[in-house]
Amino acid sequence: MKGKLLPITGLVLSSMFTTLINAQEYQPLTIQSGLNADVIANGIGTSASSTNNDVDGVNYAFVSRDFQLTGSSTPLSYGLPINGIINTAVGSTSGLSYQLASYSSNNSLRLQAAGSNGTIAFSNPIPVISLYMLATGGSGACVVDVDVNFSDGSSQSFAGVNISDWYGGSSYAIQGIGRINLTNDNLESGSGTNPRLYQIPLAINAANQSKNVQSVTVTKVSGGVPNIFAFSADAYNACSAPTNITSTTTTTTATLNWTAPTSAPSAGYQYYYSTASTAPTATTTPSGSVAAGTTTATLNNLTTGQTYYFWVRSNCGSSQGFWRMKEFVTGQLSTTYSVGDINTEYSDSLPTTTSTTSCPGTLTVSVPAGYKIKSTSVSYTMTAQAGAWMSEQKSLLVCTTNGNTETDVASGSSSSGGTFSYNRTGLALANDLTGNVNFELRAWRMWGDQSLGCDASYNKVDNNTWTVTVTLEPLNLATSETKAQKQILAYPNPFTDVLNIDKSDNVKRAVVTDLSGVAVKTFDNPSSGLHLEGVKAGVYILTLTMKDGSVKSTKVIKR
Repeated sequence: MKGKLLPITGLVLSSMFTTLINAQEYQPLTIQSGLNADVIANGIGTSASSTNNDVDGVNYAFVSRDFQLTGSSTPLSYGLPINGIINTAVGSTSGLSYQLASYSSNNSLRLQAAGSNGTIAFSNPIPVISLYMLATGGSGACVVDVDVNFSDGSSQSFAGVNISDWYGGSSYAIQGIGRINLTNDNLESGSGTNPRLYQIPLAINAANQSKNVQSVTVTKVSGGVPNIFAFSADAYNACSAPTNITSTTTTTTATLNWTAPTSAPSAGYQYYYSTASTAPTATTTPSGSVAAGTTTATLNNLTTGQTYYFWVRSNCGSSQGFWRMKEFVTGQLSTTYSVGDINTEYSDSLPTTTSTTSCPGTLTVSVPAGYKIKSTSVSYTMTAQAGAWMSEQKSLLVCTTNGNTETDVASGSSSSGGTFSYNRTGLALANDLTGNVNFELRAWRMWGDQSLGCDASYNKVDNNTWTVTVTLEPLNLATSETKAQKQILAYPNPFTDVLNIDKSDNVKRAVVTDLSGVAVKTFDNPSSGLHLEGVKAGVYILTLTMKDGSVKSTKVIKR
């Protein structure tokens, strides 16, 4: 039995296609009053000149990325986003964001003494299903009581709410934002993972969900120094939304199905679809509708291999619900391995893209006549057991028809056993292939009984989970369409903070949206450079509305 290795964490990409987007309607709440401390250093000058308090009671404050001690100081590579927008890192609430108050005025409700309290009032009170509080504890974890106050004078209490210390806690909305000592201006990067601001959910009782949230009162009970910065909400709508949207596609059609809410809408459903990810608004004209009791819609005359965005909302007659979105691609074929669990082979060293195993899983995708592969996606789960860790899992997809492999070996994470999910999309390893195309999934473990060789005792690929999905395109794809696909709209891609757009003088509006369709940044009459310093790393859709009325979209990656 080998000794444990230190976890080696690799990059595992999340699925971007055929994904059900979370059924929440997230809205940041705008703070009108109640913040009592400026704990974020910004601009040029000493940290003490742009703050009036610390976060932790011992002279440490946060910094904005635009902070410079002098005009010639090296710009920071960490810090809070300059625009104050924090897109949460909590995966279960993808699309949720917070808006921090100005860094040049009070931006925190800071409660140092036990029993001290403050009330944050909102200028845009709305009814909510859940509130999300953005907070951190300075000089240790802390406990607070929270009262959510409604516009009818009632309130809902949350006793003993825990807020983690600003170093090392889980369920963080943002991490690696650094800090500064107010007494000597010494900066600390936090090693790229600290300090942290945490997302704290506050579920509103069903009886209160139709009431506007007017304010929130927070009282310190014990522990460190709680700092409350912002609130966001999962908004409530009396016209309940459909859920569980699924899609079935052919090369030119798609059938969308969904589950009706408990209280089904009296006037059926409205839907909207587009090749652009820009979400429809409450006033957008729907593409079509279906009658009450019908929970399916069929779209015809679609383009093979095209990514589409489909939204559906409940129609309650006098009001409509929130739009819910499903992304799908026409002309996709999926094949799932169902022969049994796939064994892993022991490896003493980190496998590479040229490494092989004696026990790969194999499957074949049959491409119909007249089509070729445009891109490939893969998904599967691996289970670690009997003392093995998920971080010791390594795997690689290979197209044995042409010998191409993925560019990186995939790894799990976590120093514990359990099941890890893998999803990778947009792979080019089988592009342009036709007929029967063969794939191989190679899997390794880096701990366990070496003498067992290929075995499932410690780590394995679970049966009926390895699925290869190929997106098709016609063999006779027009030359003009091929050129259009290669058109460069933005560069560099991937980018760091600034994304340049081509021929910006022809662009009326540029919108950057996340994969759930939520707009994270909008630029009207943009210059050539789109400044996206406050946007977290990830994959986004850039949509350009041209002055001639045409619309162009492309995927962009923020490092």
